[in-house]
Amino acid sequence: MGKPVIGFIGVGLMGAGMAKNIVTKGYPLVIMGHKNREPVERLKALGAVEAHTARELAAQCDIVHLCVTGSPQVEALMHGPDGLMASGKKGLIIIDCSTSNPVSTHQMVALAKSHDQLGAITELCPAGAALDAALALAEAVARGPETAI
Repeated sequence: MGKPVIGFIGVGLMGAGMAKNIVTKGYPLVIMGHKNREPVERLKALGAVEAHTARELAAQCDIVHLCVTGSPQVEALMHGPDGLMASGKKGLIIIDCSTSNPVSTHQMVALAKSHDQLGAITELCPAGAALDAALALAEAVARGPETAI
């Protein structure tokens, strides 16, 4: 079995460095851009592929990292006709690196279970600055099912 395809939504200050490390370590990477195109274009030059919706990204990936502003953005990415849940991807693992409200995270776990498709939703709390992420020096605390971690 080859390396898992990894998706990354939120390639801003922290996420761009994290995503760069994924693609430069040889993992297939699918990204979803936002307003700032510079990190998207840099990652594409390294071999990342761009998806235009969360649904399109999830359909191509085994693991999806979310590194967005907070719970409202995570919820928006999960719901709707172009959301992660709409992909129907079985066994998808979502890793939320956002500054999210635990109540919202538990609601997203319940949503995933109700769709009977996700492998897991895990929380990953990176510690450090954007430079630490870019240099692969950031540490993190993870919580979720052991099989996903």
